[in-house]
Amino acid sequence: MPPRDQLPDVPRSPTGRVPQWVLDEATGRPVGDTRWRGQPLSVPAPRRRGHRRRLVVGGALLGAAVLVAVGAGLPGDLTSTAGAGPGTGRALPVAPDQAPAPLGTPEPVAVTSDRWEPLESVGDQPVRWDPCRPVHFVVNPAGMPAGGRAVLDAAIARVSRASGLRFVDDGETDDTERTSPVEDGWFRSRWAPVLVRWDLPAERSEEPEGERRVLGEAGPLRISTGAGRVAYVSGQVGLTVDAASLDPADPPQAALMRAVWLHEFAHLVGLGHVEDPTQLMNPSIQGLTDYAPGDLTGLAALGTGPCLPD
Repeated sequence: MPPRDQLPDVPRSPTGRVPQWVLDEATGRPVGDTRWRGQPLSVPAPRRRGHRRRLVVGGALLGAAVLVAVGAGLPGDLTSTAGAGPGTGRALPVAPDQAPAPLGTPEPVAVTSDRWEPLESVGDQPVRWDPCRPVHFVVNPAGMPAGGRAVLDAAIARVSRASGLRFVDDGETDDTERTSPVEDGWFRSRWAPVLVRWDLPAERSEEPEGERRVLGEAGPLRISTGAGRVAYVSGQVGLTVDAASLDPADPPQAALMRAVWLHEFAHLVGLGHVEDPTQLMNPSIQGLTDYAPGDLTGLAALGTGPCLPD
């Protein structure tokens, strides 16, 4: 067996330690009483700079400024063990608004394209959200500029149409971090809602062309149902104070703000970066303010499929 620090994606304690019962279960050894594992362990999303992806936005929209929007980092992971012992199945909690069929259908893509990549895959299947459950979200309004909520709402409506996923606004919050989908007693009824922020700290990124300002950040949180099936259930998406300083009353700046929200929400849904400069999910773009064919094809694919678990 490889050393513990070289094990693949397995449940770990919040400090990163691999429990002995995980090793025993993985190797088929007898496992003792597991009733103490009735509540899932959460593992905070790693924040590793080496894995953060960046979108370079052309400076034409803001005079001489050249800005950067951070893409998704590595998603967090949670292995659901609620009510599960060795050899038993694991399932997502049954939410009050869970439906027996997908809640929406992606808009038809006029011109399909293979220029998209999933944020991550299990085997040959992209990790995605359950289309039969709405994506609940809450908004921390701290730092939100006047008129900013309309820009955010327009971006969420756009990604909803493109993916078919249903987004539900659960109101405002003063939360400042979402590192686990099991928070504030949400488990047993549904996962903690996605956290949307306007006040992520200002940050700089060194690029070959020089220093860039970071505009946003997003990362979904996933769970494993124990049968080789993984799904996103929560997460966080936000703009930095630099992006929030854009003026929604100025059309070019509002278009850039909306584009950053679109890019980050696409990461939340499960899209990764692509090398094609004609796609909004390219890490270095200039002037794009809406999804392109590859982006739309990917969003439609991620929003299409059976309920999880089926």
